[in-house]
Amino acid sequence: MTTITRRGALAATLSAASATLARPALAQGVAGRPITLVVPWAPGGGTDVVARAVAPILSERLGATVTVYNRPGGNGVVGHMAVRSAPPDGTTVGLIVPNLLTAPLFAPSPLTWHDLQPIALLNVDPGAITVARNAPWRDLAALAAHARANPETVRVANSGAGGTWHLVALELERIAGVKLTHVVYPGAAPGLQDLAAGNIEATAFSAVEARGQVEGGVARILAVTAKDRLPAFPDAPTAIEQGFDIDVVTWRGLAAPPGTPEPVLARWRDAMRAAAADPRFVSFMAQQSFGIRYLDTADFTSLIRDEDARYRRYFQG
Repeated sequence: MTTITRRGALAATLSAASATLARPALAQGVAGRPITLVVPWAPGGGTDVVARAVAPILSERLGATVTVYNRPGGNGVVGHMAVRSAPPDGTTVGLIVPNLLTAPLFAPSPLTWHDLQPIALLNVDPGAITVARNAPWRDLAALAAHARANPETVRVANSGAGGTWHLVALELERIAGVKLTHVVYPGAAPGLQDLAAGNIEATAFSAVEARGQVEGGVARILAVTAKDRLPAFPDAPTAIEQGFDIDVVTWRGLAAPPGTPEPVLARWRDAMRAAAADPRFVSFMAQQSFGIRYLDTADFTSLIRDEDARYRRYFQG
């Protein structure tokens, strides 16, 4: 994204990552200990940007350096596994996303959301179907008509089987009666770069992730997958107002390894609550068009449980 400074991924092999995450237990808390915030996607995407925006504030609140660690791969499974296998001492946490729920519905998965301890929800954002600025389609109906007449020729970038943005593309297929070609990317940034380069026809990521390309004049949002238009994109119509009942959002929240003591979880909750209300974080999120939604552990767990049931109904019937 052109409006956000991107930082390179921290290069490391899986064995090196395991060594980094394997710290002695710290039952008394996290103060003064280096903290790893695992992001299960590549640098530059929405989850990475949110993590890097909140990390400095969490560092202040916790009295320890919080370092963002990108662990993309396996539709989010690699990063989520890095959190599950870390010592339950509060020095390793991770951002979890809906792929944690959907990945096991598409392929054998080594974990489910029950294997992690939700801490708090931080962010919710709707999806968007975006095309290149010079694409011939001016609305979703035109794109659907082209895809219907040319099956599997419209290549749509998304985050992989079972991901939130995969669901956006699947919903378009189902409602429009078309067949798309799904192109998997480890994050939104490389997918949007390929869109700008003309290597694919459309992307299904969050609206905010497409902001740089849209404001840079190389991409155009055909539809936002929310009930209402977004203030940051007032000219981008919703899919619903165009006759396509697609209402899909992503969420991002914090989770800890299983067995993390309650006093440590409570400290993280306090830090997250304060960070969500911090004027610096609020300002950054507003400038970049990200939505903030804080939920504590109980309400976040309830949301995850409801979302899990929703995805199971959709993908398993």
